Amino acid sequence: MSHKVEELVKHLAPEDDVRHLRSEVERLKKALSDRKKDSGLISESMVEVLAAIEEAKPTPLVYKTPKSLKVERPVVLVAHATDWHIGEVVQPEHVEEFGSANFALAQARVEKFAGNLIRSAELARASYAVPTLHVVGTADWVSGGIHEELIRTNEFPEPVQAVKSGYLLGAFIERLAPHFESVVVDVLPAGNHDRITRKPQASEGALNSWGYVVGKIAEQYVSRLRNVKYRLHVGLSTVIEVNGRRYLIAHGDGIQGTWGIPYYGIERQKQKEAMARMNMDASKHFDKIVIGHFHSALDHEHWMIGGSLTGTNAFDHKCGRHSRPHQTSWFVHPEHGEFGFTRWWL
Repeated sequence: MSHKVEELVKHLAPEDDVRHLRSEVERLKKALSDRKKDSGLISESMVEVLAAIEEAKPTPLVYKTPKSLKVERPVVLVAHATDWHIGEVVQPEHVEEFGSANFALAQARVEKFAGNLIRSAELARASYAVPTLHVVGTADWVSGGIHEELIRTNEFPEPVQAVKSGYLLGAFIERLAPHFESVVVDVLPAGNHDRITRKPQASEGALNSWGYVVGKIAEQYVSRLRNVKYRLHVGLSTVIEVNGRRYLIAHGDGIQGTWGIPYYGIERQKQKEAMARMNMDASKHFDKIVIGHFHSALDHEHWMIGGSLTGTNAFDHKCGRHSRPHQTSWFVHPEHGEFGFTRWWL
């Protein structure tokens, strides 16, 4: 009898931990019940939504023939040729098979670049009129002999490099000329590899360089092409106009940097050039800077960098830099500016 009394007492007055567990069970039961109610309400709402969707009738498809294009303002295709380094040899085994370079490869790559430009113009003509090609050359046409290792490893001597590079540049322009109503060519002779002196030469640096020989040979090569306007500049930089846009073109070797593209150095150069030209005649102003030298192409709001024909060489590999052989192009609209910037991997 006493045993039953004890059980009754425990049920009516349980210990603290038992009371806590019972309270927790009741709380969970209520939460589960509320959840079921909420789920039921959601299900009812979804049924109403689905019913509304079934009542909606899709709009019948009506095809409208697009209007034929009427182009009032033609665009210009710009081909940026830079850093060909004709004469340089890159042995694949010296750069862990990251690349290779020699004159035969350079010829094939220039031919591929020209073919890509032609196809790009043909494709663009489905939407635009592209009567003009503008070739911009920003130097380092030859490997040169500014370093001891280049003198020892070049494929042929500097005068031969210049002659072969000049003919290659002329052949490049000749290959493109039949595909455009007009071809404008602006060539800079002065790059760091083009120079004849060991140290950079500011005064007459463009004249005292193998790049000048390259430019004059190419000029003679295309002299009979009536739709080609060829300009060989004798300064280290110059402003050119392309379909209403003004480019300050230079090689870029005066901009200091290590291990890659010196973004801050280019920004400083841009600001200095802009300040120097601010109060000059409008013909000295520019919209963008176009340079080469860094062998890695880039399209920036205020400046553009071209690629190189050689790609990674032994010095690049030593520094941990790598870039495939490439050149660049873009289109210029007279109102909207640049579009269609392309790296042509070669």
